[in-house]
Amino acid sequence: MSWLARYFVAQDGLSDHVGRAISWLTLVMVGVLIWEICARYFLNAPTIWAHELSTMLYGSFCILAGSYTLRHQGHVRSEVVYALFPPRIRALCDVIVFGLTLLVLFVFLRMAWDFAATSWAAREFSSRSTWQPPLYPFKTVVPVAVGLLMLQVLAEFLRALLRLAGASEDMLAPQD
Repeated sequence: MSWLARYFVAQDGLSDHVGRAISWLTLVMVGVLIWEICARYFLNAPTIWAHELSTMLYGSFCILAGSYTLRHQGHVRSEVVYALFPPRIRALCDVIVFGLTLLVLFVFLRMAWDFAATSWAAREFSSRSTWQPPLYPFKTVVPVAVGLLMLQVLAEFLRALLRLAGASEDMLAPQD
């Protein structure tokens, strides 16, 4: 197995592991919201933390799911038009799209890193509620998620380049 094929297997595995791990956040969010509903309507004692915590967890879930979603081809694509193209033109479109995406994500990673670092330096807390949770752990999720997405985009970019060059599909296909 070539180093590139090993990279594809490792990267796809990483995206799958992250996706499966963060899927558990949905249960935590449901638990938080059920607690809030029960506390509010049955105990007449609403919480000061449930809404904000569920928002932070949902935001973390959404951005961390990006690499898993890309690995499983779940992002929006104009399939009606894309499917009409021959395989080499589709590969060329993918090279262009993933190449541009890598550039945008690189800029976004720099900004997200600064965003999180500033929050850590200031030990930033939320001012949206009286609970005032720390924001820096959740703001750290942004550069982590962008980095994970960049790694998966790089794998898809390299696959598209190899398809364009006529490589065999056996080496390029994601491992399930």
